[in-house]
Amino acid sequence: MTVDPKTARHECNVIKRLVLRCYPRLHIHYILHGENEREKSFAIESRQFTLHPAGKYILEHPDKKHFQAILKRNRSRFVCITRQDSLGFLGFFQQKYYLALCFMNYDRFDSIETFRNHAYHIAWHAIALHDDYEEYISTNKEGAPPFNFKDENNVLTPSLSLLDYSHRNLLGDIFSACIQTVQGRKEAFSLLAKHRITHTLQPTTGFRAEYFPFPMCLDTLEYVFKNNISQEKAKKHPVLSSTKITKNIGTTYEPTSIEQWRSFSTPVQQMAWTGYDAQTILGTALYTSENTYAQSISDMVAERMSINPKVVTTIQDFNPFTTQDVNARMHRKLCLDLLYNLLAHIITPDDYEIVSGVIEKQNMALIEGKVMGWCIPALTPIKELIRECPNKDMLPDLLTQAMKMFDKEIDDIPWETLEYLSRLIFLHRRKNRSITMEELLEITAEDEELSSIHYSLNIAQKLRKNTY
Repeated sequence: MTVDPKTARHECNVIKRLVLRCYPRLHIHYILHGENEREKSFAIESRQFTLHPAGKYILEHPDKKHFQAILKRNRSRFVCITRQDSLGFLGFFQQKYYLALCFMNYDRFDSIETFRNHAYHIAWHAIALHDDYEEYISTNKEGAPPFNFKDENNVLTPSLSLLDYSHRNLLGDIFSACIQTVQGRKEAFSLLAKHRITHTLQPTTGFRAEYFPFPMCLDTLEYVFKNNISQEKAKKHPVLSSTKITKNIGTTYEPTSIEQWRSFSTPVQQMAWTGYDAQTILGTALYTSENTYAQSISDMVAERMSINPKVVTTIQDFNPFTTQDVNARMHRKLCLDLLYNLLAHIITPDDYEIVSGVIEKQNMALIEGKVMGWCIPALTPIKELIRECPNKDMLPDLLTQAMKMFDKEIDDIPWETLEYLSRLIFLHRRKNRSITMEELLEITAEDEELSSIHYSLNIAQKLRKNTY
């Protein structure tokens, strides 16, 4: 189920008018579109930009290549603010006009409530950049360049580190929860919290959980809403009230808090994208992680979402919550267990097909990011050794040779390289949802550290084609 475009348009108009009441010169322009329809929607609505004093600068965006790339994407986002300084009567009373450009993809929201939450979140990005610029021009007397935005051809764009971007997302969510609570929507806060946590615990295309640390401030917000929000509800300017609350709360969250969220959410996402459920993920964080922050956040998330974590002591897979030494030992053990089990089923040279089946299964698991126990570079020569065995009587000696060969081959590709490949596959899948063997070959071909893996995958593919 997606959001009705007319309802989405109404919600964006309400937000735009609310912001204008408190920021009379800041006009937020939401361009609404469906999946893969952004360019078309922008072309239609771009005619309206000429009606705003700063509108022409959007059409003259200084970074054409980057802007065209944005038009081809689908994630809802704030893009930039264009500005125009106009002189008043007889050259006095200079006026500043700001136009914020935002895209909202209504096809990616399952309810109007989640759509509204994110529309307010994006509005905060526009307000924050506007305030950054206003502060900069009012306090900067020596011409020092701004540190958190770019100003080029009257186009203001954020220039934030990943840490600052995560903090701004945190404030965007706080603002969204605050303004709706001030307006009387009590369910908005809990819905937003549930939405962010749910998308952290499951694979969601395009969502980067580590950049949205809103769950870190839930206890603080609950306290504010319980004890201080009533006086703000009586005021007539919800945007100003919510902006004040947002900035006050935001100053209490240092970079360490955001790093703590990252230490939890990144491994959570890695496990989610390899198919684990929330109970197993939270249990792995609670019982195998040596990071106390990951443990405490996992406990908080489990309690808030009423999830009963599984008691996990070890998993037969890559565990991003534990140390790489533990993962390396588990990887080697699984490889050797696989070999012993495999050789026990090799009776004649024709049984090389059994090895072919294992290679096929391992490669299929690899494109899902499962690197633990992956040993194609060791299995491929063994398969050929068995297939070329001249007679059954020589097979025992060849299998002894195969065991020695296998032990050497699995050490030739360090676990750290496989862990690195796992991370690349995870990032690719999170962006594109799926990955093919052809794409995996391209990824490994472009990285020198993965050259041995690329070679092994290539050989396995060629042998597979020759076999079938």
